[in-house]
Amino acid sequence: MSEVTQILSRISDEPKAADELIPLVYDELRRLAAHRMSYEPANQTIQATALVHEAYIKLVGEEYQNWKNRTHFYAVAAEIMRRIPVDRARRRKSKKHGGDLNRLSLEAVEIPKKPKS
Repeated sequence: MSEVTQILSRISDEPKAADELIPLVYDELRRLAAHRMSYEPANQTIQATALVHEAYIKLVGEEYQNWKNRTHFYAVAAEIMRRIPVDRARRRKSKKHGGDLNRLSLEAVEIPKKPKS
């Protein structure tokens, strides 16, 4: 049994075990996030590092985790990383967040010059 799997099995009983997990899984999560972001449009506002952090919080922040092994953990991580940009895009397009407004770039806006006095 790998060290990651051992820590994952302890997390539900011992939440502090999550602190031991991050150094062991961070590089792989970062690789997964970079791969996921390569499929996203260039106008995404989230970067791979932020995606890792948000996914990790969701992964170990759940009240009940029943991780079978490290493969299960990474599969769930990949699924969460797929959903985060989708959820952000939905939220951004929602009417509550101005999704029904026409967005203009700063280049398209003319700022009147102040008259000289």
